[in-house]
Amino acid sequence: MSKKIILASMLLIASCSHRPEILYCPNVVITPTYSHVTSFYGNQPHFRAELVGYEGYCRYNPKNNQTTAKVSPIFEIARFSDVGGKKVSISYYANTSYNANPMMGKQPHSFSTRIENVGEKILVTGDEISVVIPNGEPGYQINLEIALSRNQFMYNQQQGLAF
Repeated sequence: MSKKIILASMLLIASCSHRPEILYCPNVVITPTYSHVTSFYGNQPHFRAELVGYEGYCRYNPKNNQTTAKVSPIFEIARFSDVGGKKVSISYYANTSYNANPMMGKQPHSFSTRIENVGEKILVTGDEISVVIPNGEPGYQINLEIALSRNQFMYNQQQGLAF
């Protein structure tokens, strides 16, 4: 009887030890310098968008022995004027170029939404981003960043933390 229990225990342990698992899920960081944008229509501000958070999870695929991170950024957008219309377009990146193994570099994404009323703020979740995580690299990082023109970057620098 004890031989059967020992054999069953060994089979159970062996089957568990070969079970694939997620080795690492990445750190997701919102880069402060690229976390907000004010869009102007002429000299008048049209809207401001801020990257305020994200939703995400990791999945392991045993067929290719890889972990994939799925990340959806969350934006707060406020419309300031009627001059530019109701449509708001945001471009953003999932950026892995800060890592020793940059994998995909900057993966661009964009979306458009409508804000019906001047002064209204809305929360919008961007498209889900997929990033294959190199196995064996703990601390891998995905930076979420709004794509800024040179003028938008300079405006952010002038505003500092006053946003």
